[in-house]
Amino acid sequence: MNFKDIVEFIKLEHTVFDLPFIFTGYVLAAGRYVYPLKILLILIAAVSARASAMSINRIEGLRYDLINPRKKDWALVSGRMSKSEAIALTVLFVAIFELTTFLLNRLVLILSPVVIFLFLTDPLLKRYTAWRHIYMGSTIGVGILAGYLAVLPIFPRDPTIYLIFIGSSFWIAGFDVIYVIPDMEYDRINGLKTLMVKYGLKRGLQISVAFHIVTLISFWAVLFYIRTYWYLAAMILISFLVIYQHIILDPSRPETVRKSFFNANSFIGFIYLLSLILTIIYPIRV
Repeated sequence: MNFKDIVEFIKLEHTVFDLPFIFTGYVLAAGRYVYPLKILLILIAAVSARASAMSINRIEGLRYDLINPRKKDWALVSGRMSKSEAIALTVLFVAIFELTTFLLNRLVLILSPVVIFLFLTDPLLKRYTAWRHIYMGSTIGVGILAGYLAVLPIFPRDPTIYLIFIGSSFWIAGFDVIYVIPDMEYDRINGLKTLMVKYGLKRGLQISVAFHIVTLISFWAVLFYIRTYWYLAAMILISFLVIYQHIILDPSRPETVRKSFFNANSFIGFIYLLSLILTIIYPIRV
């Protein structure tokens, strides 16, 4: 096992989906104030949380991954990483996550076991319900609230945070429905439940579109509370990217699934975060 195997094992590149929204929560709580130590701790907590979640997912799903041809080169599947090494890494990642929550504040520490519970239960749901995509999206989407509470340890009354949570959760759930397309036949044979398996390709894609409609409605609703041209411009661009990922998708061509899943979506969180930063620094009101 080497460093490259660990990076692949935890899918470090997938932090582009959740990290910007975690820092969106930070920005909404901190405003113009900059807390360098909190930024560093939030970054460590976010990466260790992502690593913990993916490690748990890989270990719990190993028996399925071992017989999935698409995953034969994964470190844990190929044998480059042993199961005991994977468990040790998971314990390490969880320990780092818990330590950083302790250093952030008491409320975040108290709530941290809830996050671990979500990580533990999410991979299991694929065996029981096709609607697990929403649960998985919410597991990642809750990061925006975590970023907020890391700065202000009190649940906000402002609906902005909750609208963004709903939007980001359904955004992730929507593209996760697309992500499972290459594994449809495998999932069907092995009794794993996804919306694609349950309803078929056409209906599954319609549900993915419906999820993303919820995303856009939630994000656009935030414009009533964040009334700046920065946010308006960001939403126009984000709306284009959300629609674009469905336009370019051709289920019969695996390369378009990756383009739809990764290329289009990897920019959305950063655009959203940048719009809020610019809103705070240069609040040009609509």
